[in-house]
Amino acid sequence: MTVPRDPQASEPPRLVRPYVVTRGRTAAVGPTLALDATVRALTDGSELDLTVGPEPRRIVRLCAEPVSVAELAARMTLPIGVMRVLVGDLDAIGAIDVVVAPTEAATNTRLLERLLDGIRAL
Repeated sequence: MTVPRDPQASEPPRLVRPYVVTRGRTAAVGPTLALDATVRALTDGSELDLTVGPEPRRIVRLCAEPVSVAELAARMTLPIGVMRVLVGDLDAIGAIDVVVAPTEAATNTRLLERLLDGIRAL
């Protein structure tokens, strides 16, 4: 199966399956990361081990500015599960910093009511 090439893309299409990128793993090293967890690079990637593949190196480059896990998956056209594994690996070796948003906002009824009012106003 060939992946159609986007003429605007700067990188060649991926030739390996996502499970190869994670070496068959389906779970991250640490806790499961939320889609809105913010990822920020702590390095420029030059000091990463030579055994680290191209995908983790690209993640570090994309995280020069803070970005969410979901945005990373979209930019790299990888499934979110694969992105969670790769981000978890990079976090474990200290190449990136992952900040998880507090969950109290999801249970704050006053905030949710204001959000619903704003949606209704649209």
